[in-house]
Amino acid sequence: MVFFGVLIGIIIFSAIIYMALNKKSNFLTRMAALGAIAVMIITVIICLIIAFSENTVPLDPSTLIVGEVIEPDKGGGNTPILLVFILLLLLFFGIIFILTMREHKKTKKKSG
Repeated sequence: MVFFGVLIGIIIFSAIIYMALNKKSNFLTRMAALGAIAVMIITVIICLIIAFSENTVPLDPSTLIVGEVIEPDKGGGNTPILLVFILLLLLFFGIIFILTMREHKKTKKKSG
């Protein structure tokens, strides 16, 4: 079921990128598409921070002993991985932004 949600998200993200880079799109459509991409990337960054900041490892209920104090295991730090993901997402947005503005300048020169 999660795969279906991820697939729908990728399809929507691809459609928004297409609208941002399409030669027939006007300036307002391009800016709205860039805004939507920015919101989607910010949402993914927030979700990554929540997912990677969780330091506890879930307990295995089969290893519990009755009457023993339960202490969750601490996981390793994921800060470098999180920073790499965030930088890749920001780089991806920067590339789309540059390509969109370049395409806008090309269509602006052709029409006027």
